[in-house]
Amino acid sequence: MIFPYVEPITEEITEDVPLAKEWAWDFEKNDFLLKNNKMYLVEGLEAVKIWTYKALLTERFKHDVYSWDYGSELVSLIGSGYSSAAVETEARRMIEEALSGSPYINGLTGLEVTFDQETLTIEFVLDTIYGETEVNLNAN
Repeated sequence: MIFPYVEPITEEITEDVPLAKEWAWDFEKNDFLLKNNKMYLVEGLEAVKIWTYKALLTERFKHDVYSWDYGSELVSLIGSGYSSAAVETEARRMIEEALSGSPYINGLTGLEVTFDQETLTIEFVLDTIYGETEVNLNAN
């Protein structure tokens, strides 16, 4: 026998990731939530949703404080003149690229993109290691 039989590895290789934590966020007011006039942390699914929201609405390459891997280029689609199909395709690519670095995110489904000259509205279901959550955001 030239090649010996080797038993395949069947155990899953999992990477331990710390519990996701973010400062509580008010999506409607676009500001921190406060308890007793102090910011507070949320964990798990809510933290991943906040991170996702902020990552997608932060303009990539614009702020020196963030690495070039953080943020998205969604604002470049506003008023671009592309067809609806092209905007949806580019939005999906940009969203997946912006979220690909997170160990907490498995993917997204049900992406809906609508736009006018000033606002890009995006809705999808975010699949995370903590479960699923709906994400609705407006970029302008």
